[in-house]
Amino acid sequence: MGKKGGKGVSDEDFVVTKRNGRNAKGKRGKAREELETSDIEDDLSSYVSNLSYQHIDKDSIGSGSLTGESGIEDNDVLDQQLDVSLEAAALKNSVVRIKNLKIIQELLSTKIMGETLFKRKGEMLDVLIKSFKIGKGAERLTTAQLTVLYGLQCGEEVDMEDLYNEIKPFLLAAIDDGNIDAAQRAKIIFKLSVLCFLCSDNMDDRKELLLVLRDKVKQVNPDVIINSLASISLILTICTPTERRNVIQMLLPTVRDLLKNSIVEVRIEAGEMIAHIFELGRDYDEEFDDQVKDLQDLLDDLDKLQSDGAKFRAKRDRKVQRASFREIFAFVSEEGEVNEQVKISLSETLTLCSWSERVQYGGIKEILGPATSLHLQQNIFVREIFGLGAVPLRMEPVTRGDKLEMKKLNAACHKARQKNMLKQRDKRMVL
Repeated sequence: MGKKGGKGVSDEDFVVTKRNGRNAKGKRGKAREELETSDIEDDLSSYVSNLSYQHIDKDSIGSGSLTGESGIEDNDVLDQQLDVSLEAAALKNSVVRIKNLKIIQELLSTKIMGETLFKRKGEMLDVLIKSFKIGKGAERLTTAQLTVLYGLQCGEEVDMEDLYNEIKPFLLAAIDDGNIDAAQRAKIIFKLSVLCFLCSDNMDDRKELLLVLRDKVKQVNPDVIINSLASISLILTICTPTERRNVIQMLLPTVRDLLKNSIVEVRIEAGEMIAHIFELGRDYDEEFDDQVKDLQDLLDDLDKLQSDGAKFRAKRDRKVQRASFREIFAFVSEEGEVNEQVKISLSETLTLCSWSERVQYGGIKEILGPATSLHLQQNIFVREIFGLGAVPLRMEPVTRGDKLEMKKLNAACHKARQKNMLKQRDKRMVL
């Protein structure tokens, strides 16, 4: 009996052994399942990457159209790219999600896809919300950028107010999240402001955001200060005169103090904000300058900054600061005006005649980057923002073959010019 008991297994040991065996099997099964899921996600991500560039000609980036045998085929390629990327952006693997969010971001930047996106607005919104909920700093920043691009692409085809109200809580939470890097939070602040500029006509939304931005301006991090000032300038362009008056009275002393900041970018942003404030103030009150406290002291500060030659500052900083504050001082002292020409295409130019227009253009350009000209040419919603009217008839894009012919012609001209110069040089030589 004792010998049998020594070799045998008690009921309690049997239960423990069975439970451990089941757990081990469960872990193995779970690991196998995770491995299979990871393989599927990797395959899908690889497929999306290949698909994203398989049918795109490098010359078509920025032209708004894919090269293919027909327009129908090109639209099918875009639809397929977007569908696969949206599906992959909803997976569990964060690396795969971010990668595909960036693929969608690139598509929305370099292509005009308003109708294609509108058909998938439900899937797009689900992806954005999920990424905000479970993503970390980098993913939230990418998602914020993608949200603004989505608004720019769809324009009035979607309910912009609903889009802003859906996304605003996630962006407000992100800019107060201490786990996110300060530089990333600063960029998210600006994305939130551009989204408000595009989507919201609600005075309460603007007031809420401006109060948040006022607190951010008082922080220490220069990136946060710069993006908060730029955001306030952008929101002020769509405010009523009463809203502007309240914000200006509340904010002007703080902005004046930032002219003494040790970071040149902060000083320049504060100076441009002051110039914008004076423009807005003069719009609603012709005697605005007389109401500014210690106006002469402010002009003296601006004058010192436009002629600052302190050797302890970097040479580049001195050069950039003087160039910027010459324009700012001239505008505040009513000796200059804003007149900037932006070339959109060979036949079209955008003229910026005020600080408000310059601020709006800067905000859109910050989002679109190199694709700004494309959207100014072909994006109806962006053209409406700047009063450019209907989209003009498109000219045939320059193909790669045409570019090669031009390159060969230029090379031949250069060679002939060099030969002629050598002949002239030989004639002048003294024998």
